[in-house]
Amino acid sequence: ADIQKEYGLARFSPRPKRRSMVRKYYFTGSLDYVTNASVTEVQNRELQGQFQADFQTSDQFQAEVTSAYELVPRAFVISPGVVIPQGGYDSRNLRVSYWLGQQRMVSGRVAVGQGTLYDGTRTELSYNGRVAIAPQFAFEPSITLNWVDLPYGTFTAQLINSRFVITPTPRMQVGSLIQFNASAHTMSSSVRWRWEYRPSSELFIVYTDGRNTLDNVSTSLLNRSFAVKLTRLLRF
Repeated sequence: ADIQKEYGLARFSPRPKRRSMVRKYYFTGSLDYVTNASVTEVQNRELQGQFQADFQTSDQFQAEVTSAYELVPRAFVISPGVVIPQGGYDSRNLRVSYWLGQQRMVSGRVAVGQGTLYDGTRTELSYNGRVAIAPQFAFEPSITLNWVDLPYGTFTAQLINSRFVITPTPRMQVGSLIQFNASAHTMSSSVRWRWEYRPSSELFIVYTDGRNTLDNVSTSLLNRSFAVKLTRLLRF
């Protein structure tokens, strides 16, 4: 409740007059400014500039520059053994991304970034996409890697996802997700079955669990759930 937020965004998106490989350009600038309610203390500030090009092939290229300030009200643990002290921190980051169009067998977003973080540096590399093995079967891998070097310690954060989607019929879908967090030493998984038994009415059956990868098999289970959801569309 004790905040005041100001936000502004401007965008210019021209289309090339002559036929070219680029369908549309985007030039975007935004400012996000957060203070306490009495406007005596800046809590967060983010100034962002972005350039994007949409190609005729449905691919996209994006470059993003961010200048930010964050006030950390109290010390916190960002990684085991690495504590960020209380204080205000400036950061500047550059991220470059490329999207492969969904019409391709292998699609998705590849991104690389470099910048500062809490008086240190951070380098990131990520891929989030889809591999269409067959019309009824797709594999959706995702990996995010962060190499962080701070005055208070050095660590690597790794997050790996793997999703499988099977669609035997237009009204039935089976999906499975496995996520591994190397920093937190946890692995979670889920399986979801969806059936549209009549138009706009669906049945969902979902199983999920989470495990600690440091423990042995008998003591690694952190949580487990089984859920059933039934929806029915009523027309009046």
